[in-house]
Amino acid sequence: MRYIPLIALVALLAACDGKSAKEKKLAADFQFTAAVLYNEDSVKLAAKLLDDNKVAAEKKFLEAVDVYRNKKQYREGADLFKASLLLQPQAKTYYELGNALLDAEKNLEAIDAYSMAEALNYKPLHKLLYNKACAYAKSDSTQRSLEQLVAAIEFGYTNMDNIMKDRDLASLRENAYNFNAKVHEAFSGIGDADKLQWNMFLRDFKPMELPVTFDKTFISNKELTGIPYDYERYVSEMRNVKFERETGSLYYYVGLIRKDTAYKTLCYAVDDKALEDYKWPYYLLVSYDNKGKLIDKLLVGGQKLDENPYRVGEVNGNGEITVTDFEITYEKPVSETRFNENKELESKELNKEYYTIAADGHFVKKSNEPLALR
Repeated sequence: MRYIPLIALVALLAACDGKSAKEKKLAADFQFTAAVLYNEDSVKLAAKLLDDNKVAAEKKFLEAVDVYRNKKQYREGADLFKASLLLQPQAKTYYELGNALLDAEKNLEAIDAYSMAEALNYKPLHKLLYNKACAYAKSDSTQRSLEQLVAAIEFGYTNMDNIMKDRDLASLRENAYNFNAKVHEAFSGIGDADKLQWNMFLRDFKPMELPVTFDKTFISNKELTGIPYDYERYVSEMRNVKFERETGSLYYYVGLIRKDTAYKTLCYAVDDKALEDYKWPYYLLVSYDNKGKLIDKLLVGGQKLDENPYRVGEVNGNGEITVTDFEITYEKPVSETRFNENKELESKELNKEYYTIAADGHFVKKSNEPLALR
């Protein structure tokens, strides 16, 4: 394996802005192998150079989530996460690899995986730090474990009950006096922990430029950031009564629609066709109170099922919303052909509805077209 010097790596990463001919040649020559899977410099360079492999890496990631989370095959899942990383390193993949390794009792390697996720700026950081604390505790590094646990609390980890009962932290709790003192001191310094976690989720929704239309072209030329599974308390679509994780689906931050003293209205996207080679998300407007409790939700674009009408939503800066449902006739049956390869023959408007965002954050249906939209 040929290693690239640190100075050359830093210079390349600093200069990268799209791919030049030199970078493309370097990407073709670059060998990212299991031998450097936990080498931070190589990982960061690979993440930049191997971005053309993102779709294939995403597919392998979702396969790994299914094997690990649903089938409980920890070692097999870890191998699949590694296969995804070799296609393109991503923070979320290193994080889930760390989880699989931890469950497989490969604690020292789990620490390496979490460290790489942290180096790639994984969010939410508090959950990563908590799991890293567990890995250190299971490796009998109690001092390092306690340091990571305190950091996790300071960055927003709020589950005191889990801290006191988690078997992975058993070695820490043996020194009850020191453990309790450090944990309670950490909690006393963060104020309202639930509100802190909500604010961490909220901060990645950037204000949107309004008016905005959520249609088939919205996703074009946009690189939406994925929402980590650890925020499932705020994204109900992530929760599943059978499985711990929804497999085959990805979730994206879209933006902040409205910020009020009593509520926040956000937009996020759900892509249930994530195993395909194209994006076909649907868009949801979701209002929350100031502690992150769900107030109301409205499908504002796309379709949840193939047989449903396709919805197009328009949102204005004054809180007025128009949603229009279309029946689309395609050249071939939708069950047999992917949407991005199926020609539209006809688009027929079925229904148009008007909403406004009320003072309490609810989406209120209006009987007539708002004046602002005439």
